[in-house]
Amino acid sequence: MLLLSGVVGAVACGGAEDAGVASIPVIDLDGRETTVAEEADGRMALVSLWAVWCQPCKKEIPVLDEIAVEHPDVAVIALNIGDEESAIRDFVDEFSVKATVVIDRDGDVLSALGAPTVPVTVILGSDGEVRWKHIGAVDADIVRAAVTDAR
Repeated sequence: MLLLSGVVGAVACGGAEDAGVASIPVIDLDGRETTVAEEADGRMALVSLWAVWCQPCKKEIPVLDEIAVEHPDVAVIALNIGDEESAIRDFVDEFSVKATVVIDRDGDVLSALGAPTVPVTVILGSDGEVRWKHIGAVDADIVRAAVTDAR
């Protein structure tokens, strides 16, 4: 798995496999069913797909926080893939995750994006369409440029 998490790829916009990602049902930390589109509330969204075991994901938490501060008009969403709620809550507390946290228990979003594993970062337009997708670790400069390009 670690080898796969090092695979890096980016696309300027989503393909057919990305269609409908924003409307796939996920669960918030209160156990309520929601979607990324609902959480974004009509805004552009930076969505980071992560898991508690993922070392690069841990390094990306400060990147999410930076983007949230620099771009308050962008919804920043940390979408966990398949971990237990208690482990997610521990991770959120340990790493002071400030992004909106939602859970995809079955990995449906990851599958829809055609990604083999986390981390995956996507930018969705206000219409919910994938504008940018990156498979693998990202840093703040990569994400800043992608947010600017996606506008």
